[in-house]
Amino acid sequence: MEFTAMDALSYRSLGADEYAERRSLVIGLAKELPEDATAEQAEAIDAELGFIDAEDERRDKLAEIEQRNMEKVIGGNANPVEAAKIEEGSMERASSLGENFVQYRKEHPSSDNRIIAPAYNQRTAGDPSTTASFTLTPTQFSTDVIGKPVIPMSFLDLFGRKQVNAPVYSWNAYSTTTGSAGTTAEGVSKNKLTYEYAPKTATLQKITGLIKMTEELFEDAPYVADAINADLVNDLNAARQAAAMSTLLGTSGVQTASISYSTAIDIFNGILAAAADIEEDTGIAADAVVVTPAIWLILRSALDANNHYYAGEPFGSSEYSRLFEMKFVKSPNLTADHILVGAFGQGADLVSKADGIRVDSTNSNDVDFEKNLVSIRAEAREIVAVKRPACFCNITVSASGATGETA
Repeated sequence: MEFTAMDALSYRSLGADEYAERRSLVIGLAKELPEDATAEQAEAIDAELGFIDAEDERRDKLAEIEQRNMEKVIGGNANPVEAAKIEEGSMERASSLGENFVQYRKEHPSSDNRIIAPAYNQRTAGDPSTTASFTLTPTQFSTDVIGKPVIPMSFLDLFGRKQVNAPVYSWNAYSTTTGSAGTTAEGVSKNKLTYEYAPKTATLQKITGLIKMTEELFEDAPYVADAINADLVNDLNAARQAAAMSTLLGTSGVQTASISYSTAIDIFNGILAAAADIEEDTGIAADAVVVTPAIWLILRSALDANNHYYAGEPFGSSEYSRLFEMKFVKSPNLTADHILVGAFGQGADLVSKADGIRVDSTNSNDVDFEKNLVSIRAEAREIVAVKRPACFCNITVSASGATGETA
């Protein structure tokens, strides 16, 4: 007898006609097993009878839900919206963090809306939670999400990257160098060059964001996905950059300098001097300059003697993302009247948990249950590990009287 066994997940991927055909085949074989069937085939058929019972129940429940939704629409109790469907097996991976959450929620319903979805960047092909099939309940709510402008991740992108599985990370921070390398004559003690390091250990910081919505909106999958992607993760990323800046500036051993300027040229020269000091002290060239929006305005609007902008004309195709061959980034998280120059790529690492950003939800938070609300939380765990503090210089900027707008 020819018979290829199927597992429970394969049953869920069958269309209605395919499922009916397979169901009829298995039940027929179970009633009257062919004489040439093997013992393994008989066991597989018996196992599939259990799969069929579970799949019948699942499909009946889906049909009941769809029927109730249709009755609401016909009765005028709801306005149908375009349903978002994710066909089983049609994708190996959700296309966004929000979609990852709503897919998992649909596959793992909870009576108290307590959902702990798997981390987004751990999703792999073959994981049952990567596929789902659902139709949205019609709703009378507007499903537009008023999103904020996307927060640029320019500051975090400056660092080297590491991913770890444990929540605690240890590294060696460069301390001092004694001696030097060089040539020696025969019979003379060799030069001794010693690098000293200070072991550091830190617990990755929990960085979280929280949004609330009504239980009715929580049932609307596209709205939930958009709210997570457009608002929650956006605010989380802003908090991540603020935490990274705070850790870096609070590290002992970061160099300091000051600039008293009357024109923008004084600021330019101060940045060059800081970059030169970093390279002279560490042997590593600075690769980025971070400024506050206010100082960015001073430098971007600086004019030369002919009243031309140093950074290019306003409506021209000028490229001002680099300054003196270093990346030029503005950040609202930098202390006012300060500039940060550094060798970010080699001087520090952004160390993150390998499981990425997690999204959880519950209606048992605070008084959510009483108010028919659901809280959704996004969380990342990471820390900036500064390997060589002298690779960074925190510059204090002060005006000496002129506006600094012209050279």
